[in-house]
Amino acid sequence: MIFIMERLKKFWKDKRGINTVEIVVILAIVVGLALIFRDQMFGFVTNLIASVTGGETDVSSDAIRNAGNAVID
Repeated sequence: MIFIMERLKKFWKDKRGINTVEIVVILAIVVGLALIFRDQMFGFVTNLIASVTGGETDVSSDAIRNAGNAVID
């Protein structure tokens, strides 16, 4: 029993790998927030693209390919 308690104390005080745990926790939080607010983020990005492109919000691959062929007045 004493051996187990000593091992638990040693494990609790060991700080190796703590940075990896912190990064994993932060990534989990960011992914969770992205899943929760994905509709709001999609709307924000769509409005941002619309304001930059003058109302055109088609960001499909065909629209991107055809954008290079657009005639500029």
